[in-house]
Amino acid sequence: MKKTIILALLSCGALSASGAVIETLSGDLSDYTSTVILDANGGSQNTASWSLTGDSLALTTSTYDGIQQYAMIYDGFSLSVGDEVKLALTHTGASQDIGLYVGGTAPTFNVRQDYVAVYARGNGELYSRGFDGTGELGLSAAGIVTYDSLFIARTGSNTYELGYYDGATRTVIVTRTPTTANDGEYVGIYADVRAVGTLGSLTVVPEPSIALLGGLGLLGLARRRR
Repeated sequence: MKKTIILALLSCGALSASGAVIETLSGDLSDYTSTVILDANGGSQNTASWSLTGDSLALTTSTYDGIQQYAMIYDGFSLSVGDEVKLALTHTGASQDIGLYVGGTAPTFNVRQDYVAVYARGNGELYSRGFDGTGELGLSAAGIVTYDSLFIARTGSNTYELGYYDGATRTVIVTRTPTTANDGEYVGIYADVRAVGTLGSLTVVPEPSIALLGGLGLLGLARRRR
């Protein structure tokens, strides 16, 4: 049975006995590692920082010096076959894209490889892209849709469904089966900065409640160290 991974910032919108909370998005960001996987300008980097406000995470750029893309990885967590990770997201900023990232290779500065991503643009458009090895996967678009969360599901050892939820309605934008193995060892947030501004508001959804999941004995079930 598919298990939905619930990460506060990577979060599920409806209670399921197969869910698991692995992060409450409280305290600091010490369990996360942010890497610039594209520095298109090749010179000075942007002045940008991830921040927590209450139960929301955002990336804010105060000085823009060129296109940069980020992988913000939750350390020590991987996505097993049959699991799905969800992200509750509000994004109306002008500085481009933010969403989910699942990769098979540790993010390296200025290198894009071995990952799949699904993300929102500030105007409401949803897209999926990624890399098969170091070759870019084709862009898949859902257009401007109504959504409350994004998801990536690992349906096979090297197969991923990427899409979005609108309430209980689940829509797959694209299924990715890269020729290069992606074992889902690196899970987190993808961001593409193209202007000064704030990307996203990655927020805990009201249900399932952490207290209730804890009572079901599911709290922390899915957290795995490499």
